[in-house]
Amino acid sequence: MLLDGFETVNARAIVIATGSSPRPLGVPGEVEHRGHGISYCATCDAKYYEGRDVVVIGGGNSAVEESLFTARFARQVTVVHQFAQLQANREAQARALENPRIRFLFEHGPRAFILHGDQDMEVTVENLRERTRTAIRAHGVFIFVGFVPNVPPFGGDLKRDAGGYIVTDEMMRTGVAGVYAVGDVRSKPFRQITTATADGTIAAIAISRAL
Repeated sequence: MLLDGFETVNARAIVIATGSSPRPLGVPGEVEHRGHGISYCATCDAKYYEGRDVVVIGGGNSAVEESLFTARFARQVTVVHQFAQLQANREAQARALENPRIRFLFEHGPRAFILHGDQDMEVTVENLRERTRTAIRAHGVFIFVGFVPNVPPFGGDLKRDAGGYIVTDEMMRTGVAGVYAVGDVRSKPFRQITTATADGTIAAIAISRAL
């Protein structure tokens, strides 16, 4: 398999376990301030915003669940969501809507992130109905708008689903002989550490039997 356009690796079996990465917004300031005011993991970083104000981008399960977690530390969490209602499960929605520390800006989208100093972030948001822009000042931003699979190095020989994830059978075999895919890079309904570990176990057993 040609990995990066320069190096070719020959093996009797190959396991792709490259995972997935947070989907970027493509908004000015996102890349520049990543790790310096912008985060993709509330579980990792929410504790640094004790008593501070935070903006969360997104409205799905991850965004709402992480907003609830962040609200345990932050003074206020402002959720910016492009649609008129949340896409998270009903229980999470109900808990978030009832939480006094969480407020919502529906039908709004982020347009720029500007860092004015250590933990002083300005988020420019656009009202998608009125096409007007306003600025929100916060100490940090968490972005939860989904993930993308890390598959570019492997070319177009592997079958993908609509989201770009690699399609496998129940033995983790792809459509290319001798190539397996496991973990978050694989097309499946749930992506957790436990399911990734199970994928790896299945692939290892399948490969040992095949060889």
